[in-house]
Amino acid sequence: MTPALAAAVLAATLDLPHAVGYALAHDPTLLARRAQVAQAESNWASLHAAQFPSINGLLESQLGKSANATGSLAQYGITQLSQYSLNTAQVSSVYNLWNGGLAQLQAQQAKRQMESARADLQHAEDQKAVDVATSYFALANKRVGVRLSQSDVLYQQELLAIARANERVGRGAAVDVLRAESSEARGESALVSAQADAANASESLAQTIGAPLDTAFAIPEPLPEPALPATPLERMIAVAESLRPDVASAKAQLLAAILADRQIDTNRFPQFQLTAAFGSQFSPTAYGSNLASIEQQNALNAQLGLPLLPLPPRGSPGFWQIGATSSLGFPLIDWGTRHAEHRAARAQIDSATANLDGSKRTVELDVRQSLRSAQGAAASLQYAKVAASAGAESARIAQLQYKNGLISIADVNSAQQQSLSSEIDLQNSRANYLTALVKLRVALGTFDPVRAVTFENGR
Repeated sequence: MTPALAAAVLAATLDLPHAVGYALAHDPTLLARRAQVAQAESNWASLHAAQFPSINGLLESQLGKSANATGSLAQYGITQLSQYSLNTAQVSSVYNLWNGGLAQLQAQQAKRQMESARADLQHAEDQKAVDVATSYFALANKRVGVRLSQSDVLYQQELLAIARANERVGRGAAVDVLRAESSEARGESALVSAQADAANASESLAQTIGAPLDTAFAIPEPLPEPALPATPLERMIAVAESLRPDVASAKAQLLAAILADRQIDTNRFPQFQLTAAFGSQFSPTAYGSNLASIEQQNALNAQLGLPLLPLPPRGSPGFWQIGATSSLGFPLIDWGTRHAEHRAARAQIDSATANLDGSKRTVELDVRQSLRSAQGAAASLQYAKVAASAGAESARIAQLQYKNGLISIADVNSAQQQSLSSEIDLQNSRANYLTALVKLRVALGTFDPVRAVTFENGR
């Protein structure tokens, strides 16, 4: 978690980039995918290491005692010792120099699978950013709905005051007061409903990112209106096909399928293995037995005046060994298993190829539709601004006209409802435009999830 994100969480107020960052760090689905990536990385590291010589150290101490046991070598006239001990210290190495290329192919296949898992994770993070942005802008709409409902309540209260004043001076009918009271009550009811909807939307967004339900979200008002990218469509498609993680995943899966097919014939090639070891071995039991025998003989030699035998040296001068093994095996009759394996592997290649082609078409379709949606949302936003401005002015004038007895209360309420509808449409248009722009950024693959939802200085 970045310091900025940690500070925002501590303050319990998240804007959109921080909300996406929090979701990336806490979403259970993304955490499961990260675990899959870690496992794929572990598999690749293990298979990649198998291409190099292994170097192992060994410290071993053996001790055994027995009585009246003939042992498995008794048939050869060898009697098992009643006591046995052996200490070993050695360094050994085994190098599978060549096994038909199987180790190399398996390592490359594991690498492609790792790349596919990483790309799938990135694609899931991009989609999570879109989901969080959609919920965030939905919350923005609900909060604007609360503000508009509060404004409508004040508007209706002013109308009620005007209706009562007109009734007192004989300019309006009593029924206008009743209508104004009814409209004011409906406005209060709409405000309570809008506040509940906003609270529900806030909790839903918190649940989406995996945060506590009482997490607060900072939403600018009005929402920003960054400009559309000016890059030509064909260039956008080319960039997306080269950067999108779903295309990268499909390419990696195709390469993994090709490598799997090549592994089938590796057992037809010679196998070469090198081994080497050096160290020291010492048996205290054997040394003690040998020493006791020499000392017994020396005691006898001393009595006979014969030269004494030298005592055996303690320890071992050490040992080393090297070896090389080569083998070539080939099945004379495999009853069609190899052919069946190749047929299955090539079917996987055909499937992966079709999946890659489909991914490229999906990317092109995604970019085209995302750009078209963003352009349409931008145009709708401009029309919504005109409608909202005209609606607000119409409601203001209608209130003045009613105050001066020029129009009925039904007319002024109609103008107010049209103004509220226009304001809601404007907010929806802003949210739809930003959502479409986020989807376009994700479709291009040029932004990471947090940058895709970051709008600074109108960009």
